[in-house]
Amino acid sequence: MATAAAFDTYRFIQSLIKSGFTEQQAETLAYEQVSLLNSNLTTTQDLEISRLATEAKIEESRAATEAKIAESQAAMEAKIAESQAATEAKIAESQAATEAKIAESRAAMDAKIEESRAAMETKIAESQAATDTKIEEMRLTTAKDIADSRAATDAKIEELRLATAKDIADSRAATDAKIEELRLATAKDIAESRAAMEAKIAESQAATDAKIEEMRLATSREIAESRAATDAKIADLDAKVEEFRIATDARTAAIQADLEKYRISTESKIEQLRHSTEAKVQSAKYDLVKWIYPALVAQLGLYIALTKLLE
Repeated sequence: MATAAAFDTYRFIQSLIKSGFTEQQAETLAYEQVSLLNSNLTTTQDLEISRLATEAKIEESRAATEAKIAESQAAMEAKIAESQAATEAKIAESQAATEAKIAESRAAMDAKIEESRAAMETKIAESQAATDTKIEEMRLTTAKDIADSRAATDAKIEELRLATAKDIADSRAATDAKIEELRLATAKDIAESRAAMEAKIAESQAATDAKIEEMRLATSREIAESRAATDAKIADLDAKVEEFRIATDARTAAIQADLEKYRISTESKIEQLRHSTEAKVQSAKYDLVKWIYPALVAQLGLYIALTKLLE
């Protein structure tokens, strides 16, 4: 830079002297010109260094901003994916547990119903067998009583016939009358005894049928009540399952809504940060241009003045 300044000074002084300036005036003007050129050169170098530093800072800030935005977006996407996976896992786990409880409860209810039905059928069969046994025992007892009564009657008739046979010659008419009387009395006794036995049998059969019908109705009522209670429990369980499903859907929708709001808010913040960064870069460029332009204009004006002066 010293050689260029010496060369420029010499040419400039000689030109000024040839133009009519004194040597002192020419030297003074040359030294001022060298000082101005050196000042302009320093200003230009400083401006270039400042411009490069500003661009480096802007690039560094832009890279850091983009890295932060990418990091924030990746973290946000990871959180959203993690939250969604956890929510889906909880929903699947809750649904599987609910279905398992429903299946277990339904199997237990079916087992209880089947056990109750089998027990009722066993009780009915045992009662029917006991009733049939009692009827058969009563029938056999009645038949035995009738046979015993008939045997006793026949024995008594035979005894009377033998006793009457001794005196058959003396009192045949009286014996025949007594035999007829005894026969009628015996027939009446037999008829009354048979009627009483048949009445007892009918009464016992009616009582047994009534007991069987009563037991059947009671068993039917118990089965109906048990089935109604089981249906009510199943309906209540279905209602609880539906309520839990609705609550789970509501919580899932709320979580998804919160995630959507958070995503929108994050995107809005990223967009605002990008606009702010672009505005800052644009402002820095504008300030740099405003700073360099006056120096360039001043240098151009000095060059024009020197050109006119040299002419």
